[in-house]
Amino acid sequence: MKRKTLSIFVTALATAMLATAACNKPAEPEAPADTTATEPAPAPMPEAPAPTTEPAPAPATAAAMDSGMSFADMDKNKDGGVSKDELADTEMLHQHFAAADKDGNGSLSQAEVDGHRAEMAAKPGG
Repeated sequence: MKRKTLSIFVTALATAMLATAACNKPAEPEAPADTTATEPAPAPMPEAPAPTTEPAPAPATAAAMDSGMSFADMDKNKDGGVSKDELADTEMLHQHFAAADKDGNGSLSQAEVDGHRAEMAAKPGG
């Protein structure tokens, strides 16, 4: 009976060892993907929009533009005079304020605005 038990034991042990070896066997590597198939090309990147920058205020030496705005429209606070703060930076009178302010009081009168516009119109290219 010992011999029969021993052979059953050996058979069971061998089966267990084979089963363990099969479970611990490293997996076979998968076949590489078919590289001959063409993959769709990635969508092109959209062009970056051009940066938007606000134009810099015109320097005093740049050509000034007279908007032709009426004195009443320039006099935003309706005090009877036009201060430099009431004028756009690109306005000719803003850039020539000191020359137009004949009395030097920091405010342009209707006469000073009209006089300066006449002077500028009389200049060549004005």
